[in-house]
Formats: sequence, C-alpha cells, structure tokens
Amino acid sequence: MLKQKSLNNNNEQKKKDSPLRFYAKYSSLGFQMLAIILVGAFGGQALDKWLDWGFPVFTLVFTILAVVMSVIYGIREFFRQDKR
Repeated sequence: MLKQKSLNNNNEQKKKDSPLRFYAKYSSLGFQMLAIILVGAFGGQALDKWLDWGFPVFTLVFTILAVVMSVIYGIREFFRQDKR
C-alpha cells in the first residue's frame, strides 16, 4: 500500500513538472491577457464611433485601463499558480 502511494506521488510530480504543461499554463495566461486588452481597445473604439467625437478619448482610456488590468490579472494568476 505504501509503495503504491509512493508511485502515485511520483506520477503526479512528473505530470506537474511536464514542460508541455508549463508552456500551456503560461501561454493560456498570455492569451487571457491579450483578450482583456482587445476587449478594452475594441470597446473603446466602438464607444468612440457611437459618440462620433473627433478625438478617440475612450479608445485611449479603455486601452490603457485594459493593459493595467491585464498586468494586474497576470501577476495575480502567476502567483496563484505558483502556490499550487
């Protein structure tokens, strides 16, 4: 019984240390951050078109806010995944 538990722990450790798992985890985090930025940029652009202003205020503001939010999200997820 003890030997089987040891083998299960070794298999779980190999799964956690897999390079493919590492790349998948961080590339998905990058895609999520990209999605946040694109939603902010296109949302600001749509709002500027709807209001028909000469200067794209909402595009700039929403894009900058989306970048800040995605960096905060990325840092939080990085440390959250690091603890697991």
